[in-house]
Amino acid sequence: MSKPNVRALLLVLSAAAFLLTLAGSALKNTVQVYFVPMADTFGGSRGALAWATTLFAVTVAVASPLVGAIADRIGGAATLAVGTALSGAALVGCALAGRLWLFVAVYAVVAALASTMLSYVPLGVLVDELFRDGRKGLMYALLTNGAAVGFVVLVPLWSWLGTWASWENVLLVVGLVFLFVLAPVALLVARASGRVTSSTASAEEAGSEEPAVRLSFAERFRLTTRNADLRRLALAMFACGATMAFIDVHFIPLMHDHGLGHTVSSTAVALLGVFEIAGGLLAGWLCDRGRIKAVLLSAYAVRGVAMLLVALTPTGTVAIAFGIVFGISYLATVIATTMWAARVLPVEVRGFGMGLVWTVHALGTALTSEAGALMADATHSYTPVTLGCAALAAAACVLVLASRVPPAETPAVPEAPLEEKSWPGSGDTPSPPSPRPSSPSPKNRRPARPELPVCMSPALVSSSW
Repeated sequence: MSKPNVRALLLVLSAAAFLLTLAGSALKNTVQVYFVPMADTFGGSRGALAWATTLFAVTVAVASPLVGAIADRIGGAATLAVGTALSGAALVGCALAGRLWLFVAVYAVVAALASTMLSYVPLGVLVDELFRDGRKGLMYALLTNGAAVGFVVLVPLWSWLGTWASWENVLLVVGLVFLFVLAPVALLVARASGRVTSSTASAEEAGSEEPAVRLSFAERFRLTTRNADLRRLALAMFACGATMAFIDVHFIPLMHDHGLGHTVSSTAVALLGVFEIAGGLLAGWLCDRGRIKAVLLSAYAVRGVAMLLVALTPTGTVAIAFGIVFGISYLATVIATTMWAARVLPVEVRGFGMGLVWTVHALGTALTSEAGALMADATHSYTPVTLGCAALAAAACVLVLASRVPPAETPAVPEAPLEEKSWPGSGDTPSPPSPRPSSPSPKNRRPARPELPVCMSPALVSSSW
């Protein structure tokens, strides 16, 4: 295949993957928009319905390694195709559930697994498979912004459809679109992606003269968790997950409780999506210039201020301002934490370490999802939730201040027993004396292994390295 044809195909594949990611955000933002009518349909208890979003977050945390293994085996594009079909099945199942326990089961298991298959992990694999010329970071950022565009495009659409159709009918139609329109598109993307990647796979295998070093789960876990800075980053991400759960589950019901209509809430969420994109790009630009700690500290501080605003004066104007302010920080915490972890962790465990960080993030999401709804049922107010999220954001600022960003030129060095090994592709020489043969000469040394996106799941790292 000629280079112009490959470039054109890559553009088409990227656009299609972006579309699938955007559509996949419907699994979350439909429940976000229709949370109150859904609760009314199933008896009025928001706490009972919130079990669906709570278990959804737990499933995402548990399923990420599984999805990583699947993506490593069948490819990122094929994983997106499976996730698209599962999304259609989940939406149809939720629409036809009829009973709360069945809705919770379908949403918490099928929809959560589908959402994981349309998010960060398979997109990271896809980008690594398709782009070999140094554009991985940019393309990964663009593709993962599909969910942010979903805020802008889909939330107003669901709000408008909800004015004249039931949530069951909306989910049913959207699910059928997934099954009969988007799933075939995803299959075509998978086939086209295979054409691009097959030509490079054999060349890479031929160039690998040394076996990849594999670490056990215990070694990875020990090497990751012994780093105090990473532990603090993970605890701070608990606050990130908790505040994001407020957006996903509680923000629109709060607006509803204060008499603010769909126009205000959908506008606020749409602005959140717009400023999420802008804030993410700005955060990446600043992090590339060494401002990682300042970006992360500012993002948590801004998020805490946003939570205080909506807690004290939940008016229409404040709701719009909240969407803008929160949106600026939405992706900034993710980007800065990821780049910080890339400096803290040895390359061999970066994916595993980020997987642990995202597990803590998901736990924060699950806790705020359920506890917030239960407190709203008990107190008929979301003020305890918003104040609690503001307090968590303040605690995250303290954790960030207590941490140190290593300089990019001196990445963290693995400690014993890993320091006795010569890692393939690292360029390091074994520590003499050693009974093993000396390192190969520079002429015969295996080239440095290209780094995968640091957001990828632990399963990807352990399977492919």
